[in-house]
Amino acid sequence: MTVTRARKVKQSSKRLICKEVVCKRPVSKKLICKPVRRRKSAFRAVSGIDQNLLDGTTAKVLYQVEELDLNNEYNPANSTFRPKQKGVYALFASVFFQTVTVTTFTLDLEIRVNGVPRISDQEDFTNTSGIIEASGLVQLQARDRVQVFATVLNKNVQIQSGLATRFEGARIN
Repeated sequence: MTVTRARKVKQSSKRLICKEVVCKRPVSKKLICKPVRRRKSAFRAVSGIDQNLLDGTTAKVLYQVEELDLNNEYNPANSTFRPKQKGVYALFASVFFQTVTVTTFTLDLEIRVNGVPRISDQEDFTNTSGIIEASGLVQLQARDRVQVFATVLNKNVQIQSGLATRFEGARIN
């Protein structure tokens, strides 16, 4: 049995509709075509507790409050996204932080795939509160581990819980 991919085309009065189909050639000479179904993938989680980040340390940012998970791929217990399908994903992470004193410090935010930084942002701050964000497109394989890590230099900061500290993503292709 051979399997081929084809496009099934329907033409309505004003527009052309294309759907990807999988065609299998059975014992007889007639093709059987079924549409390929891809499950949607998207998630969003926010931080539920404040988290201390000490000078010179790297820590996983915790996003324990799951707000959306279309395909049951996000685990709020360990703040890890594991896609069930390979594809191109748009990912976004942000951290809202506060400090006590006004001094210059550096904050780095990374989205890591299987422990390797794939998306990052590094900024210098001089104020007592702010937001750092990292976002981009990444090619992921099924079951990759996607997590967010933060590093602070020259200061201790506190990552604040709430909507401004969030981790979200969706498969776009």
